[in-house]
Amino acid sequence: MPISIMKGSLKYCTENKLFFLFILILFLILEYLTDIIDTPTAYGGTIIFWIISIGYGLQITEDVINGGARLPKIMPKKLISFGIKGTIITLFYTLIQGIPLSIVASFLNFPTFEIEDFFLEYNKTLLLIFNYDIGSFVIFVISGIIITYVTVFFMELSLARLADGGKLRNSFNFGRIKHAIDIIGWKRYTIGYTKIILVVVLFSYINKFFDPYYIINIIVGLVCLLISF
Repeated sequence: MPISIMKGSLKYCTENKLFFLFILILFLILEYLTDIIDTPTAYGGTIIFWIISIGYGLQITEDVINGGARLPKIMPKKLISFGIKGTIITLFYTLIQGIPLSIVASFLNFPTFEIEDFFLEYNKTLLLIFNYDIGSFVIFVISGIIITYVTVFFMELSLARLADGGKLRNSFNFGRIKHAIDIIGWKRYTIGYTKIILVVVLFSYINKFFDPYYIINIIVGLVCLLISF
């Protein structure tokens, strides 16, 4: 169940409570510096924060694959390597996801934005419901969910393959990705992946709840980020 995944992730992150606190403070400082560095025309801070976040997230994935029971130490060289390679993979799948979403949105004359906004941005959702045909709205949401689910399905395994070896080319070897899923079992992998998606969605809602409280929102967001890897 998703709840058991949450409990297991929380136990992993808090196995060493002092180090967990250190990671939270470190990412809190990075988030603060990101807000200072970024300008309306430049997002250098956001890019750096993203690379560090995904890099450490992949360190966590690597540690879990190797049987780790607590948050791994920060290894700057590995973190940066993972972060850059992980960003390339994420951008690739985001592009793959964005093309069909844009086509569907254009066909239905819908504004293009991430499907997650339908569940987190209530005002936008209600605006679309009231201003567009309900049939078109349902088609867009269902097709958006399917497209997002499928692309993230393969992206997560690609990132896991990167963490399990560190070679970027392995993440784009789709024959081996299929073979890996065949070994795990498509049904088993789909069920496990779906549970993780539900946990991530739940964390997103929790983080959204704390939007009015800036500091708490950042802390909760970082906790959700660490636990979701």
